[in-house]
Amino acid sequence: MTEALTVPTDPKPTAPPARTRPSRPRQPYRHSRPVFDLTLRIQSEYARRLLRDREFRPAMHALYGIEVILHLVGEDDDAEQVETLIRERLEGLADELQREIARLQVLLADRGLDKTRPRYTHPVTATVHVASPTIALYAALIQEFDRLLMGLDTLWLSGLLPSKERLAVAIRWRNRIGGAGQEFIGLHRRAYAAAERRGQRATVDEAEREVVSVPEEEGSEALPPADDPAVSEPTD
Repeated sequence: MTEALTVPTDPKPTAPPARTRPSRPRQPYRHSRPVFDLTLRIQSEYARRLLRDREFRPAMHALYGIEVILHLVGEDDDAEQVETLIRERLEGLADELQREIARLQVLLADRGLDKTRPRYTHPVTATVHVASPTIALYAALIQEFDRLLMGLDTLWLSGLLPSKERLAVAIRWRNRIGGAGQEFIGLHRRAYAAAERRGQRATVDEAEREVVSVPEEEGSEALPPADDPAVSEPTD
């Protein structure tokens, strides 16, 4: 007689392993920050040049970035001190510019031109996302510079201002306002480097963002390049 063959069985069969759902990466928390949109309508040539992406956007980004970095990685007192210095720099330029505009207004009024302004062939428009008070100050400075240039152009077109003097004033103020923007860009780079040394780069990158849209020009002509020779100082 042969023995029956039996298949060994597991007395406690195991259940199939449960499927695990892949975990989703945690989304970083984003603060809801107050912002208002300011539309700049710039008419004159030298004020227009301040809206070039190489200068205007980096300056706006730097002003916002400085505030973000200082409040993330710095002491409150240090942050307030730096913000005060930036504000005083911008307000000082604005006060000088207002005095020059006031002198120009007197000249225009004496000649019956206080209500006269030229038409410009290629104005530009840019929308600034004002996320800090210093951004509003810098944008207002460019608007006032445009106002000054329109007055100068009125006198020049009326034959009351030499071309050389008009150009010298335009270039001087363009360089002063643009130079302030370059100072803010340099300050932002140093603050960013300090944040990186403290291991806060990712936090800063998450908090910073763009604060100005690309300028839109009426017409198809492009803005002049940064190395345009017309931005250099006039020679005798």
